[in-house]
Order: sequence, then C-alpha cells, then structure tokens
Amino acid sequence: MPNCHEMRQDEVYVCPDCGLELKVVKECRDAGKPASECGCHDDNQNACTMSCCGKELVKKSG
Repeated sequence: MPNCHEMRQDEVYVCPDCGLELKVVKECRDAGKPASECGCHDDNQNACTMSCCGKELVKKSG
C-alpha cells in the first residue's frame, strides 16, 4: 500500500478482506515535496498507511 504521499487523486484502494473501497478525493497537501519531507512522517521517517481488517489496502486496478 502506498503511503499518503504516493496516493493520487481519483485512485481507488480496496480492502482485500471486506471489499471496502476508498477513493482519493484530494492528494496529500505535501505531494509536491520529497516523501521524506511529507507532513505525515514522524522523527523516524515512518509514513502513515491505510489499513482495514488488519491488512493494508491495495490499489484497485482498472
């Protein structure tokens, strides 16, 4: 699963277990910056990720 910095407008991500789908309506406010400077990173450079049912969401193809 890409972190929020890599997700792009209109992409859809789906939970592999329950089928929940999330559509990116607005890109990360720091999308124009290097990922290391994204506001979602903490001091350890851990990016935020999206998960559901204990699994990472995956980008829906097509």
